Amino acid sequence: MLTKTDFAQIKKIVHEEVQTETRKVVREELKPIKEDVAKIRKDIKTIVAFFDREYLELRHRVERIENHLNLPALSA
Repeated sequence: MLTKTDFAQIKKIVHEEVQTETRKVVREELKPIKEDVAKIRKDIKTIVAFFDREYLELRHRVERIENHLNLPALSA
């Protein structure tokens, strides 16, 4: 017949195994999500760099036009 100590040991072993298997499953399911997040971050960096460059070019053009026409710069 099993004692309380035996039950406690069995419970501990089962708990550890369930945790181990759960971690494996979660890692496998999270892998594609992590890859998607990495791709999204890369895409965002590309988009921000593009629009930042465009903004700086337009700002430079506006400043040239303002200087050419002797217009005061608009305060932000």
